[in-house]
Amino acid sequence: MLGSLRPFGSEIVTKVLQPGPGTHVYTGMRVPSGIREAPDGRGTAMKVRQPAAMAIAAVAAVTVAVTGCTTPLGQAALGTSTGGSGSTSSSTSSVPLPSSTTGVSAPPLTSPTSGTVPPTVTTSAPTAPTTTSPSSTAQSSTSPASTHPTAPASNLGPGYVEPDGFVLNKLQPGEKPPQFVAVSFDGAGWHEKWDYFRGIAAKVPFHFTANLTGLYLMDGQHRTYYHGPHHKPGATSLGSWNTPAEVSQQIADLNRAYADGNEIATHFMGHFCDDNPPGAGTWTTADWNSDLDQFFDVWKNYRTIDQNAGLPALTVPASSVKGARTPCLQGSREQLFPALAAHGFTYDQSFTRRGISWPTKSPQYGIWNMGMAEFPMHGTVPGFGTGHVVITMDYNFWYTQEADPNTGQMRKVPPAKSAADSRQVQATYQDMLDGALAGSHAPLLLGNHFEEWNNNAYTDALGNFLIANCGRPEVHCVPFRDIVDWMSIQDPATLARLQAAPPVLGPPNSGSTQP
Repeated sequence: MLGSLRPFGSEIVTKVLQPGPGTHVYTGMRVPSGIREAPDGRGTAMKVRQPAAMAIAAVAAVTVAVTGCTTPLGQAALGTSTGGSGSTSSSTSSVPLPSSTTGVSAPPLTSPTSGTVPPTVTTSAPTAPTTTSPSSTAQSSTSPASTHPTAPASNLGPGYVEPDGFVLNKLQPGEKPPQFVAVSFDGAGWHEKWDYFRGIAAKVPFHFTANLTGLYLMDGQHRTYYHGPHHKPGATSLGSWNTPAEVSQQIADLNRAYADGNEIATHFMGHFCDDNPPGAGTWTTADWNSDLDQFFDVWKNYRTIDQNAGLPALTVPASSVKGARTPCLQGSREQLFPALAAHGFTYDQSFTRRGISWPTKSPQYGIWNMGMAEFPMHGTVPGFGTGHVVITMDYNFWYTQEADPNTGQMRKVPPAKSAADSRQVQATYQDMLDGALAGSHAPLLLGNHFEEWNNNAYTDALGNFLIANCGRPEVHCVPFRDIVDWMSIQDPATLARLQAAPPVLGPPNSGSTQP
């Protein structure tokens, strides 16, 4: 019998069981023998590869159990995973087509969204059209493009142009703030998914934040260079390491993402959570400093570490890394924030909040709290009813919709059920946006991964939501960096007024949205 899966933020304690016959253990993950897991660390693997690197079509068919730990609400017990950046997968989501969802209201779960592409199994990844350059969310401005965030913070001000083209503005009396939508991807180590979201950005003005797991810049032959806090050299909660070719592809993807105006942040290194103690939940400031020191060491010296002078140059400045999300959303502000401040960070994405509200800044450490919202799922969820609140991350949606309450395992469902799950998540995103637009315009901060869970239900839901809404006059789909910079130039009284607005806990006319 296997242990149980849990959603991020769960307070349920699951019993740690010994593996049975024919089972391999990967730091809390159990899979049938003969299958290689390739996690980025936030729980179940997104890609599953046999030792011969032959792709397995459906990750949902793999039985995975993750041991549990007790964490406060809003801090994750689990996470997800990607494989090597150059790996292939036989289950890659196709680029969504424009949805019939107008952005005014989301379709109910029972009503198919015309034009929405259901999860698709393909043998190759989608690529962005070469004839269309990524669009910009910029307002018209004669200001020159900036090299931010390597530029001094004093350069920030009205008219400042972000790398993705968004132009900072200072709110005037009576003016509504922009409606930001920020998407981040933990791990960011799967080439085909980089291509997929580049395809989205070629259709609509969309830029994002990639939270890089630093070990993706190292190959497995040199794993012992990494020494996670209180663990043996080379130990990690990742299930596999990149090959030299995958490291090269990862660097190319990072370089292109940065050149396109996207942001690179950190997801730290070994992804140690409480299921592989001592995990991030118990780390001290010294531990966080150690992991960050190693992250930037590998960032700058990966060629020497990998003993591979032929690797391409990483053209993303280390000084541009200003944001973080901890493994499994674990850790405490008191221990984490001093380390972030010491490394020049400006924000953190790890600590969730009930409802959608304007982020606040730590007065002691100067770190913005950019955590995800806990928000009600659209419609009815079997076993939970209506109004079930979840952390707005793809894994939590999957757990809510498809975890078997009797076994604790994710159910393998037919494509039609995955498509219905996808529509429900897209409708939840739309509820969030519509509620924010009707309220204080607080930013949507969405957490995701490069994954193919539930027949690509969550990749498709996000892609269709972005295509339906990015580019609307009042909506700006930008990296987390842009929101932090925009808030930094507002008058303190104006920002305090926005922060004091009640959190949005539902769509318009739900009784949970306040102007």
